Amino acid sequence: MIDVAKVTPAIGAELSGVDFSKPVPGDALDAVYDALLENLVVFFRGTDISPARHTAFAESFGELDAPHPLYPHVDGFERIVLLENGSGAPPDTNSWHTDLTFKPEQPFSSILVARHVPPVGGDTLWSSSYAAYDRLADGMKRDLEGLEAVHDYGDFRNSFADARDGKSGPERLNESVARFGHTIRPLVAAHPVTGRRFLNFNEAFVTHIAGLTTNEANALKTFLANHMNKPEDQLRWRWKTGDIAMWDNRVTMHYAVADYLPEYRCMNRITVINDRRAHEARKVA
Repeated sequence: MIDVAKVTPAIGAELSGVDFSKPVPGDALDAVYDALLENLVVFFRGTDISPARHTAFAESFGELDAPHPLYPHVDGFERIVLLENGSGAPPDTNSWHTDLTFKPEQPFSSILVARHVPPVGGDTLWSSSYAAYDRLADGMKRDLEGLEAVHDYGDFRNSFADARDGKSGPERLNESVARFGHTIRPLVAAHPVTGRRFLNFNEAFVTHIAGLTTNEANALKTFLANHMNKPEDQLRWRWKTGDIAMWDNRVTMHYAVADYLPEYRCMNRITVINDRRAHEARKVA
């Protein structure tokens, strides 16, 4: 029996009753999935989940993403991204973002395990894109319908802007643009399972609004970024070693707070590309 305790009214729930030391049974997996769709982010406190169990748990929800193009992976588990930060490796995810929205297929979910956390600081915030849409004035909802946003690799430009390996910054930037590309997504979309409408925007990877001038697009982007940064739509999670967070990447943003240097923080993340249960439901229908 899985117990669900809400973290905030808008987003987040803490789940208990799952034993990660052995394979998680199908009915428990379904209950986790249902809680995820309802609460957008679900947490498990103080687990002792191994990399192998982490992988198996993630695979039960869908296809796993390929190894990350920039970050290293856990030894022996190339689908588990190793996120290590400390005095010699400052964090670079301290901005509101939705993972990898510049890819042709936006990932369904990520599952993050805390392996080592600083004594204080290093929290992560999530926000609800449902709530952000619901708070829009009716006129703004109508104005945004039909508009599309250009997504590219945004903040990751920082990793390619300097000269390295015999190539200049411009050479590396141009190669990275060709490597990562762009995609275009509607600013207002409907969740593929729940059907609820949400604001499909994040400031890290949306670089332009199609059909607008740069000045107009920048003004709208600033409005949307400020509109979505409201505490009533958010939760803040204080990590403990062994905690697991799983979030619906389609309808959330998150922000990893970079306030703990020079302390060390280590997280393991797996990204699930597609929602197997949603795909299977469409096949049945």
